[in-house]
Amino acid sequence: MTCCNQQSSQPKTTTNCAESSCYKKTWSDHRGTRIERGCGCPQVKPGIKLECCHTNECNN
Repeated sequence: MTCCNQQSSQPKTTTNCAESSCYKKTWSDHRGTRIERGCGCPQVKPGIKLECCHTNECNN
């Protein structure tokens, strides 16, 4: 499976993953809206939006 792994608004980069899902976490801090992407579907703290998906590069 191929997932995107760039941070926030960086140019798109991808990684090959052993997991069968990709995630996109979104939250806000003093620098504005932050976005993290990667493999799997992690647990997140309250206040963090998590989207998980199951197709290649679906978390862009």
